[in-house]
Amino acid sequence: MKWIEAPSCAATRDATTEMGDNGWLHMKDFDGMKLSQLKMLVAVAEHGSFSAAAAELGCTQSRISHALAELEGELGVSLLARGRAGSAPTEAGQRVLEKARQMLRLEDSLREVALLDDGLSGTVRIACFRSIGTHLLPHVLEALAQRHPQLRVEIDDSCEQRADVTAALQGGLAEVGIAQLPLAGTLASTPYLHDDYVLVVPAALAPPSGPSPCWPELGALPFIGLACTGAAEILARCRAAGFGSDPARTLSNDTSIAAMVGRGMGYSILPRLASFPEPPDVRILPLPIPARRQFAIAALPDVMRLPRVRAVVRALRERKLAAATQAGRAGIIGWD
Repeated sequence: MKWIEAPSCAATRDATTEMGDNGWLHMKDFDGMKLSQLKMLVAVAEHGSFSAAAAELGCTQSRISHALAELEGELGVSLLARGRAGSAPTEAGQRVLEKARQMLRLEDSLREVALLDDGLSGTVRIACFRSIGTHLLPHVLEALAQRHPQLRVEIDDSCEQRADVTAALQGGLAEVGIAQLPLAGTLASTPYLHDDYVLVVPAALAPPSGPSPCWPELGALPFIGLACTGAAEILARCRAAGFGSDPARTLSNDTSIAAMVGRGMGYSILPRLASFPEPPDVRILPLPIPARRQFAIAALPDVMRLPRVRAVVRALRERKLAAATQAGRAGIIGWD
């Protein structure tokens, strides 16, 4: 009969079904439990549905359902309450989730330790929008430099369209792309962050007086459009919701647009991250309709499997790094 020593933390003891008086756990309690099941449980709990969890993990809903049914059978408790509105953890599920997250964090730390001084070298080029390169990537690059001193990461933040990112990947100009969804082409991708589109108006403009949410009184101010496909799609949705202005001018640089707005030369609809931090002569207002810009981390399938690329993708997806940025602390980005 095989025995293993239990970790000293109470977290592991709480998550097990049996423990000897001497503090040792019987191996059979873990024969059927897999870290992949814990990842699926956490994903369903965080996203509220099997479909969203499947999209994040790149697998089918049926696979997640089967895996979690096996996990519930192993533990002998129901972990999720399933309903029309989605899936939510049960009381027992909440307890298991806390321990599952601890175990997954331990797995991440084990990977980091294993990869330290592992000889990872070479260059990984990231193609992205300016706002991503400015507000999110410095923290990621700093962490990668500490973990993999021989790994060089280069940033091309000149992309203005989601197609620019795709073209860079398919043309071999970048190994990793961070682009707005939806993506075209046969790319391997994983969900990343999101921000909202907002109204950017002169600070001197009177606050909206009507019921919220509503389109503010913009008077004779001209509308300044952002020249990108994502902004064009949002503008079409705004028009369908009662927004009637056509662009008096269109610019490709969101910083230039914000500067013009600050001078009272017009107003615009911009992604929140692209207008952060807003100048003192600019006011940010929510759109009357929900309008989200969602990003994905993408690469060619063969490239995504390269160890150096996987190391970069792991760092990009670390929530603690995104949360440590000014944009993360300001709460203007969310995690997909």
